[in-house]
Amino acid sequence: MATLREYLNAKIKSKGSTLAKEKAKAKKYKSISAAKKAGALYYTNKAGKVMAAVFAEDLKKPISKLAPKKSARPKARLTEAELRDKKLAETEAAFVKKRNEEMRAEEKAAYERKLLEAMNALNITAKTRKARGFDPLGLAKPKPRKKKPTKKKSNIK
Repeated sequence: MATLREYLNAKIKSKGSTLAKEKAKAKKYKSISAAKKAGALYYTNKAGKVMAAVFAEDLKKPISKLAPKKSARPKARLTEAELRDKKLAETEAAFVKKRNEEMRAEEKAAYERKLLEAMNALNITAKTRKARGFDPLGLAKPKPRKKKPTKKKSNIK
């Protein structure tokens, strides 16, 4: 629910007008309904006083519906030189990305080779590596074996 001031300010802003211009139009209209039909915000009553042409129902509407909708600012067009530079930058970026991926693949392969050499030095096979993980420094303790539960022997009498 909006106040009268909020409602009028939102309407004036949505019209792109000013308070003085809207009040100047009030001389043309002698009733609220006439001003409303014409789309004016003010009218002149019988005593000659400028009044707001607003019904109580209008104030019950949310202000967000009254405010003007902001349009997106148009984007500036690029010149041919700017377009050429942009395309060149994109191709350079793609080249750098591809080169980084190749370097990462080479680093990964080198790491795998070092890992394999360390495993061979400690006589660890790939099968045991997968089963318990690889610990080149031997810091991890071996996993404790779970004891199998024993069956309770019934007392024989």
